[in-house]
Amino acid sequence: MVLANQGLLGIAFFEATAFIILLVLFLLFRRDHHAGYFRFWLAGWCCFTFSSLCEVALLIRQLPGLNPASVLGQAAALLLFLVAVVHCSAGSERRRWSPVPLMGLILVAIYYTERRGPQQVASLHWETAIFETVVCLLAGWMMWRSDLARRSHGAQLLAGIFLLSGLHGLNRPLWRDSPLFLLHVAFDHILGVALGIAMVVVVLEGARTRSEELNDKMRRLTLLTAASMQTLSVQEVIDQVLSHLVESLGATHGIVRLKEGEGEVLQLMSYGLSSTEIARAIRTDDRRARALVDSVSKKLRSVSSDDLIFPVIQRSRRAFRL
Repeated sequence: MVLANQGLLGIAFFEATAFIILLVLFLLFRRDHHAGYFRFWLAGWCCFTFSSLCEVALLIRQLPGLNPASVLGQAAALLLFLVAVVHCSAGSERRRWSPVPLMGLILVAIYYTERRGPQQVASLHWETAIFETVVCLLAGWMMWRSDLARRSHGAQLLAGIFLLSGLHGLNRPLWRDSPLFLLHVAFDHILGVALGIAMVVVVLEGARTRSEELNDKMRRLTLLTAASMQTLSVQEVIDQVLSHLVESLGATHGIVRLKEGEGEVLQLMSYGLSSTEIARAIRTDDRRARALVDSVSKKLRSVSSDDLIFPVIQRSRRAFRL
């Protein structure tokens, strides 16, 4: 037996295969990527994959219920993608509201709209097509205006695909009567695969950013370790600390009067360490470390940069006076 719709079946099979591969990648990313928006994206991609499998089954055998299941799966996926974009744009992990009740009402409305329609692939009523178009355009617009899109090429790609998918689906109910029906369906499926690829790029860029932050912390730790192993005179230590501090502050003048315990804090500050890291380095609590950092910071005064190196260091009561 030869199927009459082999072109549609080939397109749907390609989409389902690509969706399954991307789903496996997202499941692997889930172990190391714990952002709140990614959970919604993963759930949406599961719905997207389920919808594509229902479409393949519908093309092989016309069973009742497969077309509504495919339409509902795609609508649920788009809604979950929109929630993921909202969380990603807001940059907050705290949930202010649950989207499940609203999504349930929307899916019920879509089911009552599509249950009496033609049981064919890519056949939607105008109400459902307009709704999916609005969701895609809204998700693309929010992602494009988010802070993530300013520093991530993957976010820009994701926003562009959402916008293009929304514009492409404006006339979806007219596709069956178009001589380019197969081209419309193929391009729609390619956009679906491109959504998954764009999210993969977003996740990989986030992992690269975290790796760069970790490398920067390791660099600071290396500088701190190397500095702690050096045996320097009092004159060399003060000259080195002041030169690092003035350079890190972008200033040309500075003078510091140090008391007991503040010399080591000043040296750690010159390497760009935070108060928490300084507390661990000098083995004290955060409150004491913040107090020392504030005390050292308040002692900056204006002098000539040529006077940062002094021939004589006066020492009284375990305090350096420069």
